[in-house]
Amino acid sequence: MAENELLAAYKSVPAVTRTMLTATILLSLGTAMNFIPHRYLYLDWSDIIYKFHIHRLVTPFFITGLGFNMLFDLYFLYTYGSQLETSTFGGRSADFAWFVLFTSFTSALGAYYMGLAYLFQSMLVAVIYLWSQSNSERIVSFMFGVQFKARYFPWVLIAYNFVVGGARIPWDMLIGAASAHLYYFLDTVYPSMGGPRLIPTPGLLYSLLPPQDVAGARFTGSGTTANVYRAPASAAEASGHRWGTGNRLG
Repeated sequence: MAENELLAAYKSVPAVTRTMLTATILLSLGTAMNFIPHRYLYLDWSDIIYKFHIHRLVTPFFITGLGFNMLFDLYFLYTYGSQLETSTFGGRSADFAWFVLFTSFTSALGAYYMGLAYLFQSMLVAVIYLWSQSNSERIVSFMFGVQFKARYFPWVLIAYNFVVGGARIPWDMLIGAASAHLYYFLDTVYPSMGGPRLIPTPGLLYSLLPPQDVAGARFTGSGTTANVYRAPASAAEASGHRWGTGNRLG
């Protein structure tokens, strides 16, 4: 019975978020236990270009450290990934998948210049950044009950990791925030100014993840949306949480 409940809980997680969580658990545990050598998975542009190791554009985003940091990472990915996929992208998992792919690729380009090898924190901060834009007036609690509006959440996390990391600049997190901001500008801000939507979701993703009717979601059927990024009607308090020290492996 407990096994069936666990399986049901797993299947209840939205498709894209569930895939991200599963990949993170499997690759993180696999590398930690030496089932999969790190040397085959980290971001290496020379191997991507000259040896066609295309998988290296994907695997660096799903490897994080073990212990409490991993639990915090998975919790944040589950919490904010699920909320984005079911609320901001309600009924449009294909658009959420495109957001993850777009921000991951742009983060990988930024990582080339910064010499980063692992980018889980980039992906996680990108998700949190977009969540903070769609819940900008929501009140969140951080660490010792400090409260602030969600719009500041990504920057508080980055500042916190800067401090606990010994004043080491968390470039992976900054790259993730920049990638999410670029997506938000091209997908929402610029079209709201009268410009075209420059990064429409590829049709292939709609074939794999067909849109579904969800109350409150507005989908045009062509990859464009209306009023997607919006604050909730009331600024409800988010549950309190703590952020780990991060685990920049690159």
